[in-house]
Amino acid sequence: MNGRHYAGVIFLLIVILVASSLMLFGKKIEVNAASTVLVNQPYIVHFSESLKQDSVNKGDVYLEDNQGHRVEATILLHENRKSISIANTKPGKYVLLVEKNAFEESKTKAKKQKIEFTVIEEIEQIQSMKDLENFFKVALSREKRNLEKTEMTIAEESANVAADRGSGGTSHSTTNNQVEDIEEGDIVVTDGRYIYSIIENEIVITDAKNPKSLKVVNKISLEKNSYPTQLMIKEDTLIVIIDQYLEMKKEDYISGISMTKAAFYNVKDASNPKLVREVAQDGYMNGVRLTDGILYIVTNKTPDYWIMAEKEDVELRPYVYDSAESESVQPMDIKQLSILPGSMEPSYTIISAIDVNNFEKSEVKTKGFLGGSSTLYMSKEALYLTAFNYLPATTFESSKMIATDMMILPMATDTDIYKFDINGMDVKLAATTTINGSILNQFSMDEHNGYFRVAVTEGNSWGAGEQTSKNHLFIFNEQLKKVGEVKDLAKGEKIYSVRFMGEKAYIVTFKQVDPLFVIDLENPENPKVLGELKIPGFSNYLHPLDENHLIGFGYETESRVDSFSKEPIVTTTGMKVSLFDVSDFSNPKEQDTVVIGGRGTYSDIQYNHKALFRNANLNYYGFPVTLYEAKGEYEVAYKGTGALIYEITAEKGIQLKGSLIKNAQKDEQYEDYNSMITRLLYIEGALYTISPKEVNSYDLKSFKKLGNVKIK
Repeated sequence: MNGRHYAGVIFLLIVILVASSLMLFGKKIEVNAASTVLVNQPYIVHFSESLKQDSVNKGDVYLEDNQGHRVEATILLHENRKSISIANTKPGKYVLLVEKNAFEESKTKAKKQKIEFTVIEEIEQIQSMKDLENFFKVALSREKRNLEKTEMTIAEESANVAADRGSGGTSHSTTNNQVEDIEEGDIVVTDGRYIYSIIENEIVITDAKNPKSLKVVNKISLEKNSYPTQLMIKEDTLIVIIDQYLEMKKEDYISGISMTKAAFYNVKDASNPKLVREVAQDGYMNGVRLTDGILYIVTNKTPDYWIMAEKEDVELRPYVYDSAESESVQPMDIKQLSILPGSMEPSYTIISAIDVNNFEKSEVKTKGFLGGSSTLYMSKEALYLTAFNYLPATTFESSKMIATDMMILPMATDTDIYKFDINGMDVKLAATTTINGSILNQFSMDEHNGYFRVAVTEGNSWGAGEQTSKNHLFIFNEQLKKVGEVKDLAKGEKIYSVRFMGEKAYIVTFKQVDPLFVIDLENPENPKVLGELKIPGFSNYLHPLDENHLIGFGYETESRVDSFSKEPIVTTTGMKVSLFDVSDFSNPKEQDTVVIGGRGTYSDIQYNHKALFRNANLNYYGFPVTLYEAKGEYEVAYKGTGALIYEITAEKGIQLKGSLIKNAQKDEQYEDYNSMITRLLYIEGALYTISPKEVNSYDLKSFKKLGNVKIK
């Protein structure tokens, strides 16, 4: 066995045990830290007690190598004085020492702290099944300790182009992707003649050549316990992403696994689709991307490691499947598994790549990384994954807060970011970093000219003191070393939407009003807030109209006094579409606005950007919507469901062009799911709406109904 790898893995286990052993029910200083960090990345340690402001300068916090010699390094005490960052360390083993008098006096029993860690040059590969078992045994032990401690204590969350091309220059709709030419997949796609729709556990293929005579030409039915989630179309290949549950019968117990499968169909003759190949990997889908002919699949998997407390023979490796090689799922080879630096999470992130241009014969390259992931962002050069870095609640909160707020906000969280360089089918971990706070979604991240930008919310908007929320924007270089930042935006609020557009960033925060911040990123080392707009309501999604205008989709709000508590509250009313003019960056304006419906109105566009219909040639923007209106102080009344299409331009503002709302019938109190429009698309001069029940076609300019076909 490679000595360096073996030592690294064992060292990881030892340090985690040491960290866990320090957590003695609040009687001693608690330490939370990983055991490894990539070279050139900061190593971060969290403590349950505050350190003195001058503890680092006085030399009470220092670094030694494994020979006991002091090492020069940049040691930074964070603002909360409970976290330390260490930078400028070379590869090797180190010990961080914190003298007991470095801590503020408290009831906690302070003692000298020794935290061991290793700086590594490359990701460490698992070398044996024994190493893998030890990793999960330590995780099991740590969870048991933390659970016992918590119980005792209680007893006492870019597009790189400025303008939206919105399918401009093409004869049919495309998916509203975050980054141009990186396909994300959707529940409905079209190749310009056929419409492929996910309806429950089937893929319905509709011939839309003649919008006046729509025909369902085939339905792809999936096997039991298989549910399609995403569709992609590339020339004559239809890719169906599927969630599949498989029951695994063990010797003396039954277990199940959830697989994410990619099924490749030849649809040259769409009326007779032919399944060519299936590949699958263990876990729930984090995201899929298709770019330059390569399909990337990312999943998260937590094995049944808790069974190790009762049984010895437990399969801890993720499973994979390839119909070109086997008839059944197989566990991954141990050589395909590695440990993400800084990770203590007892779960896997699994990344696969396959060449769609040659998918019948192409090898599937799959790698598994110990360490979970949450949000995915992909540029043309790299894949970025984030992971919640949860800290024990007692690290930042009092026992009272744990007892009262644990169900709402059980833990403080930082965010780990992992950057993977992509070169065709080769995916390689390139850099990692950790940031304070949590990101909202994929639009909180962006890469531009080699710089990675990310917006985060730290704390929570209902907190007080150190827990009061604040929002930051950080800029990192290619090695994920921070080079610039804008901090403490809109204290007491949280981020509701972000959009990066080249050298500008637009951030919407909210608590009582909606500030839209315009941030200049031209100089990555010195980003600046140029302007701020405060208006009622907020935007959940920002979409670029052109380099000087943004469209916001969100909600209008109102302030009123609650009849029970007699306290002032802010509540949402109707859905809001805003046109923001940012041509004067220092003075952004809400140029136009439309409020749709009343309290209770909702649309998929509020949480899924793929629900946005775009036609750049006609300046059309549309979305499905279900209308409600307020009925008294708390109740709402159903008014109808369908879709709305607006013409939005810088010159004319927001103008309603087509209303496809079906009004509520007498005594109809709720919307009918089967009749609700899920997506809109266009082919040539016709508009199509898709619902679970039917496909309808309309003239794209007059919105006169042309045809209909029932799906079920």
